Amino acid sequence: MKNINKKPYIINIIAILIVIMTSIGIISFYPIIGKLSQKTEPSSPYEEYNILKEIYDSSYVLYKDFLEKEQDNSLNFSEVYIKEIGDDPHTEEFIDESENNYNSQRKNYINGINEQFNSQLRSWEGNLARNLKNLEYLVINKNGDITKTNSENSLQSLILGDNTEELKNLQDIYGFYMVMQFDEDGKLKVNNVHGADEFNVRNNFINFDFENLVHIYDNNVEFNKIKDTTFVYAIPKELKYNDSISTMIERSSININYNVIVTTVLIILSIILILSLLVPYKVGKEVLGIKYIFKIPFEVLVFIFGCAAMMSGVLSCGSILETLQGILGAGFIGFGITQEMDWILRIIINTVLWSVITFAILSGAMLLKHIFKTGFVKYFRENLLIVKIFRLSKKWINNLIDYMSNVDLTDKSNKFIIKILAINFVALVIICSIWFFGIMAALLYTVVLFIILKKYSDDIKGKYQILLNATNKIAEGSLDVEINEDLGLFNSFKDEIKKIQQGFKKAVDEEVKSQKMKTELISNVSHDLKTPLTSIITYIDLLKDENISEEDRKSYIDTIDKKSQRLKFLIEDLFEVSKATSGNVQLNLVKVDIVELMRQTQIELSDKINNSGLILKNNFPENKIILNLDSQKTFRIFENLINNIAKYAMKDSRVYIDILEEEDCIEILLKNMSAVEIDFNPNEIVERFARGDSSRNTEGSGLGLAISKSFVELQGGSFSVEVDGDLFKVIISFKKIAIN
Repeated sequence: MKNINKKPYIINIIAILIVIMTSIGIISFYPIIGKLSQKTEPSSPYEEYNILKEIYDSSYVLYKDFLEKEQDNSLNFSEVYIKEIGDDPHTEEFIDESENNYNSQRKNYINGINEQFNSQLRSWEGNLARNLKNLEYLVINKNGDITKTNSENSLQSLILGDNTEELKNLQDIYGFYMVMQFDEDGKLKVNNVHGADEFNVRNNFINFDFENLVHIYDNNVEFNKIKDTTFVYAIPKELKYNDSISTMIERSSININYNVIVTTVLIILSIILILSLLVPYKVGKEVLGIKYIFKIPFEVLVFIFGCAAMMSGVLSCGSILETLQGILGAGFIGFGITQEMDWILRIIINTVLWSVITFAILSGAMLLKHIFKTGFVKYFRENLLIVKIFRLSKKWINNLIDYMSNVDLTDKSNKFIIKILAINFVALVIICSIWFFGIMAALLYTVVLFIILKKYSDDIKGKYQILLNATNKIAEGSLDVEINEDLGLFNSFKDEIKKIQQGFKKAVDEEVKSQKMKTELISNVSHDLKTPLTSIITYIDLLKDENISEEDRKSYIDTIDKKSQRLKFLIEDLFEVSKATSGNVQLNLVKVDIVELMRQTQIELSDKINNSGLILKNNFPENKIILNLDSQKTFRIFENLINNIAKYAMKDSRVYIDILEEEDCIEILLKNMSAVEIDFNPNEIVERFARGDSSRNTEGSGLGLAISKSFVELQGGSFSVEVDGDLFKVIISFKKIAIN
């Protein structure tokens, strides 16, 4: 059994190790993939779209700085580049309304466009400052004056082109430079490109559209162009900063053929799939999570595995490419991860990625085997979502048909509803069939329907008011309220109110009985406490007489002692029954042999039994009967009952004590003939201070049966008294409980 339980754990441990080893094996193959995908003719990094776009964006930032310097005034980007904003088509509806409303709408429209535009251009400004630190630039106005630059070299030589030696020096310093000239009409001309193919660079700039780049596609906005300004951009061969330019150049230094990576990934995924199909079904299904996949509806699985297949291809190719380029996880550098730890991060990312991909392929392979193992028909019948929806719909329709077929047409409310719906249907059909005149018919129909519903509503309100008045009278204490009217739908509530009346009457009777018992209790307590106390006081007064004999003195003291003991026992019994009836008793449950405990009790009380001349007839089983009880409380139960028998049983009569073992309980029966005629209620005899002799001539507290009953019930048993003529019988029952 232990080996069977351990088997899934062993399989999962082995599966995890194989998946991790497979992932590490694939990662170790990355250098070979890099060599296979190496291009023979690397292209210039400065021809890439991203870097040229960022240079184009920077021109609009530098032009705004140039105008601020020229005008000696701070400007917003919208003030520089937005020429005019036409009317918003959505505000035209307000033109005929109040002028203030129209102006407010137009102002909000203009502010929205300006804010969107300024936000976009500010992001370009931040990008130039943070991510293009290696980019050197020079801005020259139409007069040939330098208005802004961050370069220490004479980049203006690139515009003049008359100093061959200076140009050669610049080519030695810079890996890339270019000149952008905007004429008086805002047309752009790109020339003097070094470090990249000028034709490719020009084609990229032709495709740049300022309106699209700022993401404002509103035809009502007209933009200003950059005019009469020349920009020179240059990137040094030796980069000083770690920014977007350095990352791009580092990435482009590894010239990789992406098609080779895609082909390699497809081969790797195919190999993993073939190996997964070779895994036995009995072993593969025990891998953690795969059994849960079997329970997912087939349509959902198609979607999940479809997405997983696409993501596996994209992520695996991207992971290999960025790992070979050295940029995988580069975003974490500067956030607590150094470049020395970067390679560990790359291994972790790739290991996790390939582990997930391998598990996904294994799950798919096991799913295919599960379908073949189960059978196509059975699997699709149990797992197709559309089949489940069809079954559920069929069940709902059948339930609806069953419900409609079980509608009680003899019920007045159901008849009324059906009539109303039928009349309503006929009325609607007639209204729809008379076209224009249906409006008048609908109006008339609505009035008639209102009158009918109002009449029905008033009838319900009237019947409800009758119920409300009856409940108010009951709440005020009048329990003899009668409802003779036919309340229709509320007849069931009328019956329930009658039951409530009967319940209240019973509760009142019980309360009256309880108050009567309290009064009798106080009277009985006073009598039973007063009797021994009066005797004690009387004999104490007699002891004060100095002339009494020594023999009388001893007799008086003995009497005082007996009365004191009786008073003590009475107070203890009163305290005991008070705790028992309130449930404030701590039970110490142990294994008790109920037969042996009864015998022990009889031995303890043998003197009283012998003095009364009673003959005990025991009917006990030979075997032990073990119950989970409180031994002290159970002994007290038996003691009280046998004491009660010794006091009230007929002299020289037989007493029968039976312990019977039933199928699910143990019954203890005590039967005796009463010395006097039994004229009391057996249910009242177990109340506190109740006695068999109403004259209260015998000694006793009248609490014995009450204490016994409370102790039995506290231990989960039942206690009852039966009377047949002068035969007095006590029946105690305890349920059998399994005891370890």
